[in-house]
Amino acid sequence: MNAHRESAPSREGRADRKKAQWKRALFIFSFIAIPLLHFTLFFIYTNADTIFLSFQTFDNSTGGYKWVGFRNYTEFFTSFVQPYSILPKAVRNSIYFFLLNDFVILPLSFFAAFFLYKKMPLGNVFRILFFLPSIISVVVLTMLFSFMFDSSIGVFDSLLRSLGLGEHIPELGWFGDRRTAMPLLLVYCIWAGIGYNVVLLSGAMSRIPQEIIESGRLDGMSMSREMWSITLPLVGSTISTLLMMGVTVIFTLFMQPMLITNGGPSGETYTIALYIVNSIRSEGNLTMGATVGILCALVGTPIVILVRKILEKTFPIYEY
Repeated sequence: MNAHRESAPSREGRADRKKAQWKRALFIFSFIAIPLLHFTLFFIYTNADTIFLSFQTFDNSTGGYKWVGFRNYTEFFTSFVQPYSILPKAVRNSIYFFLLNDFVILPLSFFAAFFLYKKMPLGNVFRILFFLPSIISVVVLTMLFSFMFDSSIGVFDSLLRSLGLGEHIPELGWFGDRRTAMPLLLVYCIWAGIGYNVVLLSGAMSRIPQEIIESGRLDGMSMSREMWSITLPLVGSTISTLLMMGVTVIFTLFMQPMLITNGGPSGETYTIALYIVNSIRSEGNLTMGATVGILCALVGTPIVILVRKILEKTFPIYEY
């Protein structure tokens, strides 16, 4: 009887512990179920389906897809070397946007963020002006930029005419001329792209301990020395992230050229991502879009890994 009385509480304790474990497991599962489902559906399934789709083509007679092996890849490389193909222009322009992002926009953003960090006069006003394009819809922003260079209502054309320089206005419009469409698109990206970087870099600079700055000033450190020897290394991890995002621009940027020029004129402003989007949107060619996407992944993955290794050595993370 005593043994029985002693074992009953122990069984109840084990039951309570098991119940608590089940509750804890259910609580954890409720948190990971949604991201796990999201990962399974939008990463594993989507990428697997894209790989299979790149080896198929749509059969109009059956209304379904049939297996064609590497035919899509062969057609892609064949069209790439054709005389009037827009693919070489798309690759060239995608590299231009990468170089613009990492070697023009990012350095300008760093200088702007540094002077804002040093509390220059009207710094908060400039901070808002820099960040304003980043909080406005890209559709609205591209529309405003297009209106600025519109041949009938554009401010820029009116200014040139008032200065007696109307003969320099392209006959087909600024975005219809092969010589001016791509440069203006690059100007737009500079105008719209600096603000986002400035906000991130300003936040990173604000976390730099003031003791380091004050110590350098006691040693006679100049502002330029502070920028290169203290600020730049200590915000290196943020710069590294922005540089990595710039590499991905090669394979992802399409919204700006699509909304401003739609790749024209004559494919002069096409990008790789815009080629994929238009293959699906205009031609309904899902299989070619999937093929180009797989090729971008095969080329881009080792590039991103290599750049990441280089950046980890160039911009080590400092604890402060």
